This record gives sequence, structure tokens and C-alpha cells, in this order.
Amino acid sequence: MSTRRPWQVPITVSPGRAEQRRVSKDSARRWLLGGIASLCLFAGEPLLAAADAEEVAAMLQRADAIKSVDPVEFTRLIDQLHAQLGELSAQQREHLQYLQGWRFAYSGDYAKAIPLLESLVDSASDPTLQFRAGSTATNVRALSTQYEGAFLQLNKLLNKLPEVTDKDARLQGMSVAADLYTLVGEYDLGIHYAQLVVKENARGRGVCRGEQIRLDAMCKSKRIKADDPSLPAAINACLQQGESLAANAIRTTQAHLLLREQRYDDAIDVLEKHYSEVEQSRYPRGISEWESLMARAYQLRGSGVNAQRMALRAVDHAVKDQFTPPLIGAYRVLYEEAEKHGDIANAIAYLKKSAAADKAYLDDVTARQLAYERVKSNTMSTKSQLEALNQENKLLQLQRQLDGKAAETSRLYIALLMLVVVFIALWAYRTKRSQLHFMKLSQVDGLTGISNRPRFIQLAETVLETARKSQQQASVVLCDLDHFKAINDRFGHAAGDHVLRQAVIACQSHLRVSDIFGRVGGEEFGVVLPGCGLEDAKQRAERLRVALHAIDLTYQGERCQVSSSFGVTSTEVSGYELRQLLAHADAALYRAKAAGRDRVMPYDGKTIPQERPDPPVNDELRNVGHA
Repeated sequence: MSTRRPWQVPITVSPGRAEQRRVSKDSARRWLLGGIASLCLFAGEPLLAAADAEEVAAMLQRADAIKSVDPVEFTRLIDQLHAQLGELSAQQREHLQYLQGWRFAYSGDYAKAIPLLESLVDSASDPTLQFRAGSTATNVRALSTQYEGAFLQLNKLLNKLPEVTDKDARLQGMSVAADLYTLVGEYDLGIHYAQLVVKENARGRGVCRGEQIRLDAMCKSKRIKADDPSLPAAINACLQQGESLAANAIRTTQAHLLLREQRYDDAIDVLEKHYSEVEQSRYPRGISEWESLMARAYQLRGSGVNAQRMALRAVDHAVKDQFTPPLIGAYRVLYEEAEKHGDIANAIAYLKKSAAADKAYLDDVTARQLAYERVKSNTMSTKSQLEALNQENKLLQLQRQLDGKAAETSRLYIALLMLVVVFIALWAYRTKRSQLHFMKLSQVDGLTGISNRPRFIQLAETVLETARKSQQQASVVLCDLDHFKAINDRFGHAAGDHVLRQAVIACQSHLRVSDIFGRVGGEEFGVVLPGCGLEDAKQRAERLRVALHAIDLTYQGERCQVSSSFGVTSTEVSGYELRQLLAHADAALYRAKAAGRDRVMPYDGKTIPQERPDPPVNDELRNVGHA
């Protein structure tokens, strides 16, 4: 299942309304002290300086409390504090640096945010501020697609978590862990940490933040419905704490569920009612997500003008150089509306942008999964090394105790050395086997056991380069299972996974050892046929189509018929460049879908790509398997 991250901002913990009222009372008291200081002239400058120091501390505390609640006031306070930088103590400057890093991250300027935050991790005088800066930096690295750094930093945070006593900082660290595990599809771990956030409930904010993450993970793993009572309860908990941003994040989850259940009017009611609040947040990522959802909802209800307007807004608010599901969805709406009105030029332009964004996002999903597996593998390897070193140290200590003994001691010493050598050899073998195992995992699709998209592309490029040098023909075939979403919706994802595995088994029986076979999308497969011309490729694709059509499964007493559409091209038509071959095969696949599915279509050199049938509502419906 693909992952979206709705409304994910640098996670922090701010005091609630009761704390804000206490800050206001403290501010009033400090203003009173300032008035007394002006009357008591005999006290001179020391009393005034103390009042100024307290006022600066109050401004820092208030800015920290409202940064996710009132962005306009937060920005004003940060600018005012920067103007008084010379009057701040060293610890206050560190606090201001943390707030400035958070401000950059909120506005999408991750390149400026990360250095400010990570310098505090190493140099801040307050251990709690170090932990908070590390938590926020971890989240920002994930937002900026620096996944390996994010997971490395997350391991450090989780190791420090038992030593942290500040409840706000603990809530922040556990929230980051819940978000990152949800990001890579580890939904059970994400829900576990979200429930810990709810349990600790620091300053009454844990219910809001923890439920926001838990409901997001439940939505992505399809364990919740739009009418679940926990959704309005969580929204109400956030509103009681003044956390409108988090409340609207939960409403985003609710809108996704309503669209998934085809309740378009209900989704539009939720999105329209709170749109002005979202705009006032000035959070580009959240605004773009909201507008993309509105565009899709309007389109599904048949309001094309409103859909196009909101899609354009979503593109404008998208974070620069970030290819997210909201941006992909917005481009898709613009393409479909332009095509509907006969605007072919704009339709093609938006289709290209949608395809480019979709590819970049799929690459990003692969990158985050590989980063997670790589860090997990390295962590296990490091633990094994530490265990080996501890064992070696124990053996060396034992050796020193036996140094003064006679011949029997010498023989024991030699035996111990041999044991060390054997242990190190076993450890090296285990580590190498683990590395090979994870290398294989990174190249194989976990559900079907065939090559995944990156591995398929790598092998295909090698085969095509060999064919080009030897001037031999080669063909590319793309296969897409017809109405696969309907199988998932009707029989469940376990049935969908079973169909995918049966489809792979059916195809493998008709492929040669030299053929390259891989899963390139949710229900889409690719085949490279070296030494095969276009006519031969058409015949072989037809045999694959017949084999897939012969799959006859029965679930819950109902027959599940499988069919597929094929697009075929060859080097004699499209050249030896893999990207061009895939594009032409995909264009032919479009023609097969448009012509009624369950057929093979060759690329004719003149085809303009048409709309792919059954476009996904969001990124979750694109990858229908659980791989």
C-alpha cells in the first residue's frame, strides 16, 4: 500500500489552553513589575533588566505554545525576538534557534530548517531541547525525502527515550516514531506508538495527537469506516486544545474515507465547511492536500469547473520539488477535465506532468522502503558486532586470569583462541548471509516473488544494451489486470493478493529463462523478450492473455473471472531506449483498455495516449496489493 502523509508538519508539543492562560497571567504580572520598576527610581537599572529578561522568557514560551495554533502571531513574535537578539541569554538563543528551525520547516524550507535543528542536537545546553530538536529534525528529514538520515536519527531518539523525563518531549519523540513507521507501511508499529502518545496524554494533548496518527494508520490499512465514532471524538479533543491544524488533519482522513465509500456529497460538505480554516493555517502542504481532495470530490460529483479550479490551486500550493499524492491527483484532474473539453494540447501537457510526478513519487516510495530496510539491517549488524566484541572481551579477561598457570593453562588458552576464531568466522558468515538476504529483498517483489520495479528496469536496460550491440531484436510487453480494484472491493485484499500470485504463476509457465519478468505497478507487469520481433511478441502476449483468462477462482461461493489487457512494442518500432519502449507499450495498453480490455494491442507508431480506465481516487487505490 502506498503512503501519503496528510498534514505532516514538524512535530512539537505545545502547552494547551490552560497553559496559554497561565502565560497570559504571567505576562500581566511582569507588566506590573515593569510599572513598579519605573516608579521605584531608587532601584535603578537592575530591576528593569530583570523585568526585561522575564518578558523575553514569556515571549519565547508563548511563541512555543502557539506555533501550530496561530502562525501569524508566532511569526510576529519570532521577528520581535530576533530584533532583541543581543538581550537574550545563551539558553534563550538556543530556544529561539529551535523555533526558527520549526518556522522554516512549517513553510517548507527544509534546507534551512535541518542545519539549525541538528546543530542543537549536538550543542544545546538543555538535554530536553536537544531531544526536541532531534525529534523535529527527524521529521523534517522524512518530509524532505532524506529517509536514511531520518531513520538513523529515529534509532537514536528511541534509545534516548527511556532517559527523557519531560512529558512534552516524550510525546514529541513517540509521535515522530508513530509517523515514520506509518510512512513505511509498518502500521502496527505506528499504531503502537500512537497509543503510547494517547496513554501519556501530556498536557491533555496526547489524545489529539495520538488519535490523529492512529486514525491515519487505520485509514491507510483499511481498518476503519467514515462513520466510526472515534473520528468526531478525536476532532473534538483537538478543538478543545485549540489545535485546529490537527483537527483538520483528522478531517482529511475522514474525507479520504468518504471518497473511498463514494459518499461524494458528504466529503464535499466536510471540505467546503472548513476550507477557510485551512487557508488561514498558511501551511502549504496541508492546503495543497485539502484542495486536491476537493478537486477530486468535485470531479466525481460532476462539477468540472470547480474541480479544475481547486486542482490549479493545489498545484500552486504544492511544496517546491516535492512530488506528493495530492500533486499527482491535481494533475490527473486537470488532464481529465482538459480531455473532456477537447483541449488536447493541455490534456497532453497535464498527462505528462502527472506521469512524471507519479514516477517520482513511486521512486520516492521505493527509496523510503529501501532506506528503512538498510538502516534496520545495519542496526542488526551493529548489534551483532557489539555482541561479538563483548564476548571477545570476556574471553580476553579470562585469558589474563589464566596467564600464570602451567601447561594445562596454555592448552586452555589455545582452545579459547580457537573458539574466538570460530566465533568470528561464524559471525562473519552470519553477517554476510544477512547482507545477501536484504540485498535480495531489495530486488524482489515481496508479494509475487518476481523482480520489483527497480530490478526490472535494471535487468531490462542490460538486455536492451546487449541487443543493441548485437543488432538483435527485442520486444517489451506491458500487462494490466482488468477491473482489479473490483476484485479487491468485492472479495477483499486477500483475494486480490491471491489473484496476483496466480497471475504470476500462469505467466511464468509461458516465459523463457532469458525473458525478464517484473511487477512494475499494483496490478501491472512488464516483460522483456530478447531476440523476439513484434509479431512473435504479439503471439506470445496472446498466449499469456489466454493463460490469465483461464484462471478460474471461486470466493464466498461466487466465481471470480480474471482478464488482462496487453500493450506490445519492439525495438524495430520504438528503438532500444527502455523509456521509449515502455512509453509506447503503455500507449498500446491504453488502446487495449479503451477497446474493451482482455486483448493484445501492438504499438502502431501513431497512438496518442488516452485516459487509462479506472483511475485511482488516491495513492492507496493505485497499489491494490499488500506487498
